Amino acid sequence: MAYGQMRVLLVDRAAGAVAALARVARLAVRLATRTSMGPSDIYAAVATAKFMAAHELVERAAVAVEESGDPDIDLIQINTPLWFGGMTLHDDEESQ
Repeated sequence: MAYGQMRVLLVDRAAGAVAALARVARLAVRLATRTSMGPSDIYAAVATAKFMAAHELVERAAVAVEESGDPDIDLIQINTPLWFGGMTLHDDEESQ
């Protein structure tokens, strides 16, 4: 690849990145101006999404344990990934 082609490829990628950032910014401006959601509403939605994702993780793990058919498997603890807040979920029966 020639030097000129590398420069054009670099400029093309930079232009693509700027266009993607502009689309994200345009979406953010639309959401901020066209919805009645304030900062506290957005925070509540994010917090609720985090707990709903953890609940979905528990449900999927329970289904996987049931489908395994092994009676010796007990679901006692699940760790959520860091992008969900890094929570450790315990089974209610085991923690009492």
